Amino acid sequence: MTDHHKDTVVNLSTVYRGLPRDERPAAAVADGHRRAESWWDFDSATPARNELDGFLQAVSQSGLRLVAINSHGGDRDAGERGLACLPDRQEEFRDSIESVCRVAGATDARKFNVTFGQLDPSRWSEEEQLAVAEENYRWAASRVAEFGGTILIEALSREGNGGYPFHDGHDVQGFIRSRLADVDNVGLLFDTFHLAGNGVDILQAFRALVPVIRHVQLADWPGRGAPGTGGIDFTALETIIRSSGYQGDVALEYLG
Repeated sequence: MTDHHKDTVVNLSTVYRGLPRDERPAAAVADGHRRAESWWDFDSATPARNELDGFLQAVSQSGLRLVAINSHGGDRDAGERGLACLPDRQEEFRDSIESVCRVAGATDARKFNVTFGQLDPSRWSEEEQLAVAEENYRWAASRVAEFGGTILIEALSREGNGGYPFHDGHDVQGFIRSRLADVDNVGLLFDTFHLAGNGVDILQAFRALVPVIRHVQLADWPGRGAPGTGGIDFTALETIIRSSGYQGDVALEYLG
């Protein structure tokens, strides 16, 4: 799985994090990439039109195909990790989905990483938050289904992500199967860095979870560097991915 594999997607926000947001698409193309994904590199669910249009114009002018993007997940620098489970942020959540729909209208983006958020037992019961998350994910999935979109849910490393409840992928699968089993366009984002950081056996996990995996992101662990800089056996993982029947994208999400 090399940087220039013809089917590999590059993450603009991590690999090109040292560049201003709107310079990243051209830099990716200069490095030989043709397809990309991005985090939500704006300060709110509803960025100023000229700010979002500037990014979309940079993508268009570069010739890069943007195939996936995160939705707004709150204040990342302040430690927020998503809005889906937060009862008092549902309007902001819906605004975030409408914004990625705008991106979809101008690009090839059809997959949207929508992080769950952090459970807060001091304010709500776990069941209240799970119910709100189910409602929000159902609504989001219905909204993006209008143009063939898919909602992605990922597990995150325990370190630095507070009350985020999903850590090994099986928990995401459990949430989907117990609450969203009838929703075809919701699936797991399989992130090697986060899973390995939680002690998950990446090879066994991929084999077990492939029925619900809709997107794969590669970064080594420890360090979140490029594949080959840490301890994950990416050669073995590639073999498993190719033999599994997985049909989704594989993205490079390491820190450049």
